[in-house]
Amino acid sequence: MKISLKSVTSYNLLIAISFGLLAIGFYSCSGGGKGTAGSSDTLRQSCINAIHASETQLKTLHTPDAAVYNNAITAYTRFADNFPNDTVSPAYLFNAAGIALSLNQYQRAINLFDTINTKYPSFKKAADCIFIRGFIYDDKLKDTAKARAMYQQVIDKYPNDSLASQARAAIAILGKSYDEVIKEFEEKNKNKK
Repeated sequence: MKISLKSVTSYNLLIAISFGLLAIGFYSCSGGGKGTAGSSDTLRQSCINAIHASETQLKTLHTPDAAVYNNAITAYTRFADNFPNDTVSPAYLFNAAGIALSLNQYQRAINLFDTINTKYPSFKKAADCIFIRGFIYDDKLKDTAKARAMYQQVIDKYPNDSLASQARAAIAILGKSYDEVIKEFEEKNKNKK
């Protein structure tokens, strides 16, 4: 495949324009949501435009790009910061936390999931936020005490949720190596026969 200087320049121009639009959206979305109803509507729309621009970039990525991911996190969190009472704010924070997790920004993801649980306790994915925090502590940060606390919180707060049984299973294998877990599983199956 032959790449011409003109196509590279066009691509670079497209990238520069895209980032310019994102920067305008981010800058205009940092006003704090204060002012008249009209300016608040304008600010809200500007924040949404920044989110849509970020989501479009995420969908068109062919290879992971930390800058694009971080811009999306920023767009989501700025909306939630400016419009904490908007019904989409917890969902946007959940998206931001998921992206942070995919970037291996574990503490950032934990903080975002915690913010959701603190500010939006009735959010439909509140149990998921606690469970995922437990998973991060368990699998990524190797902090079994905090992982156990998160899993136990899921069990206590959401005993009828399907995540409660998963949290019980996760507690049962906390601190064990994969080999130990497999060996226990094989022994249980052998005893059942």
